[in-house]
Order: sequence, then structure tokens, then C-alpha cells
Amino acid sequence: MHRFIDGKPWAQTHTRPTRLKTFLFGAPYYPEHWSPAYWERDAQHMAEAGFNVVRMAEFAWDRMEPVEGQYDFSLFQEVIAIMGRHGIATILCTPTATPPRWLTHAHPDVLRVLPDGRRCTHGSRQHACYAGERYRAYSRAITQAMAAAFKDNAHVVGWQTDNEINCGPHECICPNCQTEFRRFLESRYGTIETLNEAWGTAFWAQTYQAWEQIDLPCEALPQSENPSARLDYYRYLSHIAVRFQHEQVAILRAANPDWFVTHNGMFDQIDYVTFCRDLDFFGYDNYPGFRVDTAATPADGAAATAVKLDMARSFSGNFIIPEQQSGPGGQKHYLHDNPRPGQMRLWSYQSIAHGADGILHFRWRTCRFGAEEYWCGILDHDDVPRRRYREAQQEGREFAALAPKLLGTRVRVDVGLLHSPEQDDAHRAMPHGLPVPSAASAHLHRALWARHVAVGYINPVDRFDGLRALVWPHFALCNAATAERLAAFVRDGGVLLIGGRSAIKDVHNHVIAETPPGLLAELAGATVEEYGMRPERHFGICLPERVQPALWYDVLRPTTATVIGTWSGGHLEGQPAVTLNRYGAGQVLTIGTYLAPETAPWMADLLLRYAGVTPLVAGAPAAVEATLRVSDERRLLFLLNHDEIAHTVRGIPAGTDLLSTAQAGGKPVPGALQLEPWQVAIIELAE
Repeated sequence: MHRFIDGKPWAQTHTRPTRLKTFLFGAPYYPEHWSPAYWERDAQHMAEAGFNVVRMAEFAWDRMEPVEGQYDFSLFQEVIAIMGRHGIATILCTPTATPPRWLTHAHPDVLRVLPDGRRCTHGSRQHACYAGERYRAYSRAITQAMAAAFKDNAHVVGWQTDNEINCGPHECICPNCQTEFRRFLESRYGTIETLNEAWGTAFWAQTYQAWEQIDLPCEALPQSENPSARLDYYRYLSHIAVRFQHEQVAILRAANPDWFVTHNGMFDQIDYVTFCRDLDFFGYDNYPGFRVDTAATPADGAAATAVKLDMARSFSGNFIIPEQQSGPGGQKHYLHDNPRPGQMRLWSYQSIAHGADGILHFRWRTCRFGAEEYWCGILDHDDVPRRRYREAQQEGREFAALAPKLLGTRVRVDVGLLHSPEQDDAHRAMPHGLPVPSAASAHLHRALWARHVAVGYINPVDRFDGLRALVWPHFALCNAATAERLAAFVRDGGVLLIGGRSAIKDVHNHVIAETPPGLLAELAGATVEEYGMRPERHFGICLPERVQPALWYDVLRPTTATVIGTWSGGHLEGQPAVTLNRYGAGQVLTIGTYLAPETAPWMADLLLRYAGVTPLVAGAPAAVEATLRVSDERRLLFLLNHDEIAHTVRGIPAGTDLLSTAQAGGKPVPGALQLEPWQVAIIELAE
């Protein structure tokens, strides 16, 4: 197998390492933006920063196929060779996020049509629809030509498919989508009668007699559209994305099975568990500037970034960062803050702490033209190396030294928050003003993160091995198989938390006939007697201390559960709000309100109390993040100071600080450690 990846098969799970044998470090590079005079010098400067890989060609279809059917890969062949002479490998990208103008001019039918009826125009990106056979054929052709041209090039080690599929407006109502949506439904349901039943078309006289009668659901209707049809439309959007990528991956793997294949997400309306089955590992583009406000509490942005990184890991395990923010970045209407000295490195280590086995800084040099001419890279427009380049050099030295320790480790998770894009989509079809489950669960993730607990996201189809606690964050859809997997987890000693408004629908987005929480009622040992919105205006919860509810209330009726919290105020006075049910060797907490900033802290404390989960480190302030990467051979404790002031962390388990330069191989940690602003420590624990 290739030197960059081993041949060992891994189960698809959040605990899966990437199988990389080299920690990837580099940057996206765009030689088509620069004269050849830059190429050799750029490669030399990259090598001096410790780069071992670049990513290229994702937006260069027009350079590689300037005229239909006439391919010219000489530019990239030359640059790949230059990089290779300096010890830098290349990840190539299929360029299908930006079709050339000759294609869109000759075949405007490949362009997306937005839900408001406007057809996208040339001049941006992601403006072509992945559904139609014409665009898929052109995409397969350029992929095939690239694969043939580079299949024997020793410097090409892997591929990225397309670029950020479903980034930006991606709902499409073009004629191709109309045709493909009907085919998707026929494949899913088999008969029109089955579809009518699944969609509940008896409502508002929607019954269909033939597939060609079905139109794409559209929010521009006079009234709300069918929520079952809307969910299937979201499923269809995932289907065409998965199919589009699969066609490219099949070509690449046939050309050279030693290449690794990845993609850079993560966006709405994609079932990433299915999407990632074609990939060796996932890629997540990490831009903390979208979440970090330097005028706000420093930890807030770091906590929000941790949520995204953990969600990315939930789909298939450890990942890489094809684009890690380097400097200020923005487009027409915004510009992020410039990271402070040391913060670029800190953000890289946060990605690694959450499971990244590779960091590519976006971008090498800031472009001087186009929509991203102020999306700043390692180097500024003037090509002068400054502090960001010096930080990259520091990262390069450290990553090379740490790679043997990092590779093969996984992120430990004690408390798992269930995460499912499909559940979010089911909610979007009829939200009632409530946040999607992933947004609600992010508040609990933040509370557990601040308590330095080993928290992460778990996809419902994944294994629950090793978890101490699991959270069902207001998922509406539930089926018998999922309910049984949860029951097995609890029977084996796990603690399950069920939030309000849970398990109220079937897989077709229909409200169930059974009393909520339906298939989870036996587990919960309680049912819902009454429900309503915005309890914070009228009611409280007594545990026995008074805490605040938010957004939703369920009045519970215990069957086998014990009441441990009651509603207070108005007609809910004294009614059950929180119950605890013993089930097998485990326990189930049912909490009749919603995850929100007001409720997440007390819910976190309640969950940790019953699950018996303790922090990774005993004495750390909220601005210091703690995670643990583990394998059978080692445990690596990450401590990251996301504050502009120094903090002392106490109660650190015995171990060795791997980033210390005081002694070769690091130095022992005495149990307490001072972290300067934006600084990191990685402790290899002794036991």
C-alpha cells in the first residue's frame, strides 16, 4: 500500500482512526492564480515550514479542459513535480464545484434553479445541479481524464471529491430534479399506493394516481407543504449528493486503489454516514472565525467550534482538516477577526484534540483577485513571511515530532449526544419555532465541555460501546430497531437522557397514535400526559431546587419510573417534570423540557450525577479546554487555553508534557501547569 495510508480495514464508527501513516500538514495551493516564477519559491518555503502535502485543482476545470474534450494537465503536472522535489505530496481534487463556462453556456440546463424560480448564473460556484445525467456525464469525464493522467504519479497520494457539496443554496427545483425526485420516490416506495400511505395524502386531497403527478415540494405554496413530502425531498437531496460523489470515487479507485479519497463538508441535507462509506476518512473545513467573537467570552467561540469538530467525527471517526483558518477571512459583506499571535496554532491543536489527523491551512498565499481576495492565508498579498508563517513553521516542527504519538489514537467519549442530519430535516419540515435537535444538543455539549467532560456526538446507527451516558436530544423520529439499541445500552448499565418532545413520529414524519414517547415509553417508565410551548413564562421545575425550563413542557405520568422533579406554578403545580427509571443495570432520565442555554447547565449536572462521570482534569477554568485521545498503547490529554490571559490548571494526572522543549521528549508534569494565552499542552499520561 501507499506510504500515506495502511491497508487495515476499520469498522465505520466514531472511534475509527484515519489509517494515515503520515500526519498530513500543508495548505491548499492554487498555482493557476500565480505566475510560474512563484512555484519553486513557494515549494521551498513550504518545505521550510515542514509541509508534506498540498491540495490542488478543485476550482481549475477550465485550465484542465479549456475546450470540450481537449485536456491539458501540464500546469499541474509541472507543479506536482516541483512540490515532489521538495518532499511535498499532492492531494488532487475533482473540479466539479466550478464547471467551465463553455459547459454552462452550451448547456444551461445543468444550472440549478432555486426554490424561488431563479436559475443560477455562471460566475460563482456550486451553481450546477448534481441531479441531471448531462452534468454527471461531464463530471465523470473530467474525473476519468484526471485519474488516467495522474494514476502513475508517485507524488499524488489522494483525492478530494468536488468541494463542499451543499455549501450555500443547494435546494433545486430544475426539471432534472423533478424527474430524478420522482425516480427516487418510485425506488423508495415501489407503488404509488405505498407513497400515498407514507405521505398521508388523504389530507387536503393530495392523493396521487401516477408518479408524474408528483411535483417537488416548494415553500412558495399558498399554505404549508406536506411535512412527509418535505422530509423525502431532503432525503432526495442527500441521495443525489451521495450518488454524484460515488460515481467519482468509483473512477478514482479503479485507476489507483492506493489513493485515499476524502471530501470536505459539513453542510445540510446530506446523510454523511452513507456519504462517508465511499471515503477513507472525512474532511471538515474549520473556520473558527465564523464562531469566534473576540469581544465576547473567549470560551464561547471555542465551545462552538468543538461542537462542529465533534459532529464531523461522529460520521466515520477521525478526520482531516482540508481547510484550517489561517488569518482573517471574508467575502463581500464580512471579514473575520485576524487571529491573535498563537491563536492560529491553537485552532490547529483544537482540531487535533477532537480527532484531526491532518491540518491544511487555508490558504498558502492570499489571492489578489476574485471573490476571496481578502480570505487571507499563511502569506499576505505581498508574499512576505510574517507571524502566521512563523507559527506554521512551529506547527510543522511539532506535528512531525508528535505524529508517532497521535496517529492511531481516537478521541475518548464518556457522554454521547446522538446526532442525525435526518432528524434535523424531519424537524425542519414542521419546526413550530423550536431549534433543530443539533442546535438544541449543542447547548448541552457546551455545558459538558465547560465541565471538562469527555463529550462527543454519536450517530444513531453507530455503536454505543464504551459510553457511560447517551442523550436523545428531542429526536422526533423513532423506529423499533433504534428503540431496541437504546434499550440494550441501558440494560448493559448505561444512562440514557430523553429530552422533551421525543419519539413522537414515525419514519414518514407522521405523528404516532401511541402516547409519547411511544417506542421509548417502556424505557422511560413514563408517558406524556400534557404538553405545551414556552413554559418559562409561567412555570418552573423543582429538583428540589428550583430550575428554569425552556421552550417546551411535558407533564409526565410515571409507570415504573420515580419522580425526581416536579413542575411548579399554575395548573402544573406538583405535576411530574423529571423522572428516573431503572432498567436492567442502567437508568433512564426523562426531562420534560427543552435543551437551551438556560436548561443545559442543570441538565448536565443531573446527567453527570446519575452517570457517575468525572472531568478529565479536576481544576481547570472554563476557558481551558480538555480532551483525551487514546489507543491501546497511550493516552494523550490535551489542554488548550482559549483566553487572552494566562490560566493555571491543577489536578492534572501524572504524565509527560510532549510539547515542552525543556528536555528532549518532553518533561514531567508536576500536577499543575500554567498555560499562557492561546497556548497548548499535550500530556502523555503515565497510567
